[in-house]
Amino acid sequence: MATQFADGVWHVDCRTRDMPNVYVVDDGTCTLVDAGWPGDEATVRAGLDEAGFGPADVDRVLLTHYDADHVGTLAGLTPDLDAPVFVHREDAPYVAGERRPPWTARNGLEALHRLYYRRLALPDLPVRRIRDGDDLGGFRAYHTPGHTPGHVAYVHEGLDVAFLGDLAYAKGGDLQPTGRITSYDARQVEESIRTLLDRMPRVEWVCPGHGPPLDAGPVRLVQAVE
Repeated sequence: MATQFADGVWHVDCRTRDMPNVYVVDDGTCTLVDAGWPGDEATVRAGLDEAGFGPADVDRVLLTHYDADHVGTLAGLTPDLDAPVFVHREDAPYVAGERRPPWTARNGLEALHRLYYRRLALPDLPVRRIRDGDDLGGFRAYHTPGHTPGHVAYVHEGLDVAFLGDLAYAKGGDLQPTGRITSYDARQVEESIRTLLDRMPRVEWVCPGHGPPLDAGPVRLVQAVE
């Protein structure tokens, strides 16, 4: 199901496993932000439809990071989906199939990501490697490492929204930094939140990778690292 919570922005609430979020953005160009698990394909297709689009209407895909619960549906959405995939250059080799996640990161939990990637169908789509500060239409990419080395938050000032990926998750109406077990470096996660607060424009909505979108965005981010 897709829920519109801001002008031109829809939240697609996936229900598999850790219930990742997918977002559809229409600012004159249709953008898909993150893509859920492979099992979320029908949910993402339905969400696009409820927002008035189909996979063929998507002009770009923005990935916050390489984890399978944010990349998973892309292969299934093709060939209807025929759009470039943007991801930070440090995470891009995994999405492009050039490397697999390392065994030892995230206190050994990364071994599960590596094993899952062995059977994950990756999209046959052009992978565009981005850097901190790149502008992608109305979005600006902010490198926010910690959860993964190439994690990115995307901020769309015109639509008053920031897409946080797994920099933080929403729980009980608050944001919580992603923790030690699921991150490469939990301290770096908190530092990335502080840096993002200093650099990004003040927007109303923050959109985490897990949990509902929240208004009063800067206040929620400040509280997350107090």
